[in-house]
Amino acid sequence: MPKQSSDQLITPWIYQDYFQYKDRPPKASVTSKYAKALLDVAGADGVLTNAERKWVVGYAAIRGASHDDLEVLKKYEIGSEDSTAIYNNDSKLKSAEHFQAELIYDGFRAAAADGTLKTREIDAISALAQKLGMSDEKFQEILTLYKEEEEHRQKRIELLFPKGYADAIKAIDKHYGR
Repeated sequence: MPKQSSDQLITPWIYQDYFQYKDRPPKASVTSKYAKALLDVAGADGVLTNAERKWVVGYAAIRGASHDDLEVLKKYEIGSEDSTAIYNNDSKLKSAEHFQAELIYDGFRAAAADGTLKTREIDAISALAQKLGMSDEKFQEILTLYKEEEEHRQKRIELLFPKGYADAIKAIDKHYGR
């Protein structure tokens, strides 16, 4: 069996786990365009924190963005391109038809990477969603889904690691003398 790089293992794994999708992931260039748009969604309130950028760059990495594209994302200035235009319903592009809702959902996740999803971030993402042609009803469904999944994620972490994951790692490190 030929040796595979970590990237060749991680990207298919995340698509299978996250989307139950087993075929070839999108091209790296598609992932990079999505990540630029995601940076603009996360920064829709005019602020893109280091934590938000780091989340988007990491997410783009596991979804198969090239190393060169990751370097571009690390320096990308929000609003410098019309990166979300291909997700506008008026564009009639397949990216709008198939990935607009995911962009808004992932935008919530990215905007919350610095600790919490703030009201001003929700309002700014809502305005952007409206600009893209998304109905308020669809926006509210996606926001509710995000909130429910975040509650479940927190519940899972608390149940599996009642003392916190950091304590679990410290205990393991101490046990093995690291």
